[in-house]
Amino acid sequence: MSHPSVHLDLREGNYWATLARPHVLNAFDETLLRDLADVLNEIRDSARPLIFTGAGRAFSAGGDLKAYLAKVEDRDALESYFLLLAEVLTNIIDYAGVTIAAVNGVAAAGGLELMCVCDLAVATESARFADAHINYGLHPGAGASGLLSHMIGERRARWLLLSGEFIDAVEAERIGLVNRVVADGELEPAANAMAHAISRHSIPAVKRIKKLIRPEIEQVLRAERESLLAHFRDPETRSRLAGFADRSKNRQG
Repeated sequence: MSHPSVHLDLREGNYWATLARPHVLNAFDETLLRDLADVLNEIRDSARPLIFTGAGRAFSAGGDLKAYLAKVEDRDALESYFLLLAEVLTNIIDYAGVTIAAVNGVAAAGGLELMCVCDLAVATESARFADAHINYGLHPGAGASGLLSHMIGERRARWLLLSGEFIDAVEAERIGLVNRVVADGELEPAANAMAHAISRHSIPAVKRIKKLIRPEIEQVLRAERESLLAHFRDPETRSRLAGFADRSKNRQG
């Protein structure tokens, strides 16, 4: 069950979905989102634990800004992208089994949001976290404007959203952004152990508890999507994205 941008395999009875665009720090583009949607569709009738991680040195750096730039002149294409993103995130929240983010490196912007829609999170000592959208003149589009306040409190959420600064794994655990921090070589066994601690319990009870504490994210995603569609029409936004794309191209060259 492997796709170009997401590899799904079964390890110790748990599903592992690995984001596989390491050359761009597992940034989201439409292909990756469609692969995630396909993976979630394939296992939709399962209640096995589902663990997300990233290939290479990052969990995910978030949305691929080059992909945004390619769609910025086509409002319908841009809206379609954000609707696909919303579908993926909602399906992760609605998944019957426990979902766990195994954060192996940078989790920024959309990568942080993917982590936040998971039920639990375990991170390596070297992991780093940031909302980061504001560093590129953007704002969240995958729920962070609501999820972070729900998870770590409004004041801490405001700081992450407005500063764009990174925090380390120790701080992420202290404020409740992740459940546990482990040595870099212990991520997989720690995530599997966390999954087993949940899956040994009654599946109907787990499903009902998840539903009871489910974040109400649809309205947040809709508001973020509408705001971003307007934001991408702003000349300054387009200029910033173009500048970022040029700098990235020059670094790669």
